[in-house]
Amino acid sequence: MSKKFIFLTVALLAVIVLSGCAGGPVRGATWPGLAANNDTAFLADGSFVYAVSLKDGRELWHYPEKRDSKLLFYSTPFVTSDGLVIVGSAGNDYTLVALDPTDINPETKSPAEAWKFTGANDHWVAPPLAMDNRLFAPNADGNLYVFDLSDGQTNKQPIKVIELVGHLWGQPVTNGKLIFVNSLDHIVFAVDSDSYKIVWQKDLGSAMPNSPVLATDGNLYVGSFASELEKFDPATGDHQVAEKTNDWIWGTPSLVENNLYFGDLSGNLYSYNTEEEKYNWNPVKPDSAITASPVAVNDVLLVAAESGAIYEVDKDGNSKLWSQPGGKIYTTPVIAGDLVLVSPMTADAYLYAYDLNGRQVWAFQPEK
Repeated sequence: MSKKFIFLTVALLAVIVLSGCAGGPVRGATWPGLAANNDTAFLADGSFVYAVSLKDGRELWHYPEKRDSKLLFYSTPFVTSDGLVIVGSAGNDYTLVALDPTDINPETKSPAEAWKFTGANDHWVAPPLAMDNRLFAPNADGNLYVFDLSDGQTNKQPIKVIELVGHLWGQPVTNGKLIFVNSLDHIVFAVDSDSYKIVWQKDLGSAMPNSPVLATDGNLYVGSFASELEKFDPATGDHQVAEKTNDWIWGTPSLVENNLYFGDLSGNLYSYNTEEEKYNWNPVKPDSAITASPVAVNDVLLVAAESGAIYEVDKDGNSKLWSQPGGKIYTTPVIAGDLVLVSPMTADAYLYAYDLNGRQVWAFQPEK
């Protein structure tokens, strides 16, 4: 996939959001957001958020009750410790809503809204971060909204709005003291989690649509459209190029022990050892562009390609086809117990579940 195609996709999203989609957004206009807990998969896919049984692929509920032309979902759902499912809209209604899966209307099969926030100025792309009973929610308006999860409000209001810069598309991460946030507008921020003050900010000169990663060596790593993996001192923001890549890094690197695994838009897969400060092997190219993060299963990685294929890559960089659900895969697969969940765009089904050997267990299609 070319860089031009990526931005055509983003442009299409902007058209959908700004137009309001009088007939309601349709599936395939955006990449899906996917998450899971012990027994349920949560899929944000266009007009609806779906809850799907991991046991048999049955739809448990959907939100909203009916298609709403102002609502559009593709942000990864976030499941809180008490079971609420938080998801934001990228439609003209910039709602952040917490859904209660324990309170389902038996007639409409839709969950109750535990709380809702309607004060953002732009769409929601990134899932939030929960820390010490607070929710840190980045929005494309450049603000990091902080909520008290224990205040009992149904009309939720932030306890703090931290004004950052640019479009925030990646989930924040924390070391327990600082909150780290990437901006599509080139800047990495470190925010004190108690005072909410910006401790440091560094301009990398290129977009970062992903999340930073805290590695076992104590450093913070960021992949960017500068075709570089950057290494930061989390305390000071001092940084340097860890390694160059052949093309832009879209997805968040995955940390497995001392190794970071990530792909680029030319389809190259990299394995960087943080202790030895070098690549473990020359990049391999299983297939087409890699925008999803690799996921670890047993002793191998599963790497989803834009082509709709998933590859198994071993510790030495050898790859082979694992499964081929079809469509276009931009969403990171999710490991849920002994299942691998995959949600391609433009495929026959919305969501596929595979066993750890790549055999399909079930496929999900919404009820009519």
